[in-house]
Amino acid sequence: MKALKIILFAILGLVGLFLILGLVAPKEVTTSRSIVIDAPPELVFNTVNDLSTWDSWSPWKEADPTIQSTMGNITVGEGATSSWVSENSGNGKMTITGNQPNERVDVIVEFEGMGQADSGWAIEPTDGGTQATWKFSTKFPFPWNAMLLFQDFEGNIHKDYDRGLELLKGVVEAKVQNLADQKYNGYEIKHAPLPTRHFVGLRQEVKMDKMTEFYAASLGKAFKAVQDKGLEMAGMPCGLYFTWDEANNVTDMAGAIPVKEKVEIEGMTSFEVPSSQALMVEYYGEYEKIGTAHEAIDQYIKATGAKTVAPVIEEYVTDPEKEKDASKWLTKVYYPLEE
Repeated sequence: MKALKIILFAILGLVGLFLILGLVAPKEVTTSRSIVIDAPPELVFNTVNDLSTWDSWSPWKEADPTIQSTMGNITVGEGATSSWVSENSGNGKMTITGNQPNERVDVIVEFEGMGQADSGWAIEPTDGGTQATWKFSTKFPFPWNAMLLFQDFEGNIHKDYDRGLELLKGVVEAKVQNLADQKYNGYEIKHAPLPTRHFVGLRQEVKMDKMTEFYAASLGKAFKAVQDKGLEMAGMPCGLYFTWDEANNVTDMAGAIPVKEKVEIEGMTSFEVPSSQALMVEYYGEYEKIGTAHEAIDQYIKATGAKTVAPVIEEYVTDPEKEKDASKWLTKVYYPLEE
């Protein structure tokens, strides 16, 4: 009997100690891990916002091949669900509860018999691409929160999340490369450096069916103004597009001559296009059919989520007076990328 009492008191002491530890132990764990991915925010968002992609970069799937995932009726965006069963990692379910395109994805993770956690993503552009931050937050009921004092729960989360972010980075950057290797509308889309450039020309809003006439007049006047000023051209004549309004059939454009530095010429407008990286297509053919090159870059932008800024530049590399075969006329089309 005495031994039984000793055991009972020992158990009561341990329970009491456990309760005391529960009072001082944290009741919630909130943490996050981040990585920079060389890809536009749209591509990162579209990947994590689609639960059907998660197995391809899941650190738990990598560590436990017994995990079997089942997609719900919705796999993308708010309301998307995915459940899993496994021999070693338990069972559970994920649900996307909300999102903001290209900025965040909110997720609830339910662990069968073990409660749930708030998870999700914060996505923002940064130097070198996009910073993806994977968040985690869960509560531990009293007194079971005392177990947090005996295990590195947050450290284990960090280990898994860091590995998952590495895998995600590989998946998304591979998508970028695959998209870059493709042809769009028959054209190869190149990334090219665009140095700071200065132009002199005429700029105005023009009806799209009057563009050819405007170019002929504006480029001729700009070329004469540069010659009269005794300036050297710093490249071939260019067309600059600041807006393109198909609904109203009008574009804000300029016919311009590149010069070495900023210069003011009466009756002309001076333009400076700052240095940047740009999407570039080399188009060969008649100027009237150059729209196919612009369509190719539009397709690339939609596929990759790349962001561009005005003005779009058409550089007329070949002189039609010297080369009569229109199929050999080279025009380089540049879409400056947002920094």
